[in-house]
Amino acid sequence: MTFKDRQGREHVHTFIFHLAAAFGLDGARAARLWQLSGLDRPPAQLGPVLQRGLAALAALLLGAGLVFWVAANWQEQSRMFRLQVLEAAVLLPVLGALVWRAGRTALLLLATLALGALLAFVGQTYQTGADAWQLFAAWALLALPWALVARRDALWALWLLVAGTGLAMWAGHGLLDPLGASLLWAGGPRGLLAPLLWALVFALPLALPRLGLVPQARAVISGRLGALLALSAWNAHGLWGLLMHEVPGQYTVSLLLVAAALALAWWRRPRDYVVLALAVLAANVLVLAGMGWLLFAQDHRADIIGTLVLFTLLAAAALGASGAWLYRLQRQEEGA
Repeated sequence: MTFKDRQGREHVHTFIFHLAAAFGLDGARAARLWQLSGLDRPPAQLGPVLQRGLAALAALLLGAGLVFWVAANWQEQSRMFRLQVLEAAVLLPVLGALVWRAGRTALLLLATLALGALLAFVGQTYQTGADAWQLFAAWALLALPWALVARRDALWALWLLVAGTGLAMWAGHGLLDPLGASLLWAGGPRGLLAPLLWALVFALPLALPRLGLVPQARAVISGRLGALLALSAWNAHGLWGLLMHEVPGQYTVSLLLVAAALALAWWRRPRDYVVLALAVLAANVLVLAGMGWLLFAQDHRADIIGTLVLFTLLAAAALGASGAWLYRLQRQEEGA
């Protein structure tokens, strides 16, 4: 239900109360009026939506339990038994998805999580020497056909989470090791490639409906998750660029990418205000960090209190203006 729908239902609520009071309706007539309004009826698609949601939640819980089981190393079982159990945990949900169409998304979510557990077990047991990012890259590559075939937003969201984790680890451990990421930035083409790949993470969910890879008009879950991952990564690169005094490199590119994401989130119709708010927040972080760098880059010890007060006022003004702009934008769209 959209915000406009909720607002319309609130107006009907108020109107019914006024009618009952104006005409002095007794309890039976007021109850009949409520029944005619249809406000007490559950949404038409509530049952199927709840079933799909609970099935997806069950699959995620089962998959998470399997991953934790692998992490515990299950020392009491033989190596071959563990391998066969994990292989079955991948194979059975995939076979089930072929015959049970209604549960396909939940089963493929379970298979995707089980695939990660299987790859982790193989890497731990046979000491392949692969880096952690290679595990996630292989996981994303092997799970990609399932996302392409299922064409479900939830499955694409999980795939983006796996691929984004691998990308963060490849880019010098990204968010987990920002110092490594900043050194990678100074390392040439590979460092410049990382933020561009994060741009793909942001843009992929926007392209899914146009490519026919999700049945909905918009990939909401994967779109918001992709925006959160990309904007967080750009913030991490930009902030550490400031700390490493590489303002023309990391900080500038990160700020430009966040600005582009903000412009795209504002331009799209209908707007996703979660993505727009995340982009506004990321832009505030980088802009305020840049202002702080300019204010504190030189020796201001003689007037440190005044500098702190100025920065606090700038931060409050920027955040207040951003919140007011978002609120005004949403109200204007509701009134259109």
